[in-house]
Amino acid sequence: MRKIRINKYGRAPMDEGNDEFYSYIKDLVHHPVVLQMKKYPHHGNTSCYQHCLNVAYYNYRICRYFGLDARSAARAGMLHDLFLYDWHTHAAETGDHFHGMTHPAVALCNAEKHFELNELEREMILRHMFPVTLIPPKHKEGYVICLTDKYCGSCETADGHRPKRLYRSFRSFKRMLKRVFGQNYAYRDYDLSSVKAAKGGDFVSLRKRPSGKWKKASGKNRRRR
Repeated sequence: MRKIRINKYGRAPMDEGNDEFYSYIKDLVHHPVVLQMKKYPHHGNTSCYQHCLNVAYYNYRICRYFGLDARSAARAGMLHDLFLYDWHTHAAETGDHFHGMTHPAVALCNAEKHFELNELEREMILRHMFPVTLIPPKHKEGYVICLTDKYCGSCETADGHRPKRLYRSFRSFKRMLKRVFGQNYAYRDYDLSSVKAAKGGDFVSLRKRPSGKWKKASGKNRRRR
């Protein structure tokens, strides 16, 4: 299997891998329920939608490289945080102080309402917070999403200010990522704007908010309240 190398900017070029990845998730990324995740901030300046897209792409690339179920991994990644609320204010509003442990089941419940999932996709969504949740995954793809979720979340939180501690924490994982992506690998949000949408548009509007802080926006880009 030919490896897909990224360019010097850390972004994967258009190739059969990106086309295949998009074909696996295109029904999800257009779905109005999944698009609701754009409303909720997740890690730093990254929306819940962009985080799920990042995890989906890392799942896909890693599982494809190792000959695992890349399709199920991509789809589970796109749905793994479909809990549809702002977890920063969730505890104050509901009294649920265990979001980290409870949200996988909420995401799975929401996903099953709107999509047909296979057994592996269900497991990956439900077990992606291991070891915070105590029951481990049964399949290799389940361990992949456990790693990619934490890695992407950490990089999104750091948001360009990568402390040495972060690099040390993921040193072995990054060595593996260089095998998958190439020696010039550097973390970037996956950018769907380079992939044409099935409806004829592009995905520029679905990218991470460019503003310095999530709640600071102006003009026509200001969120309606």
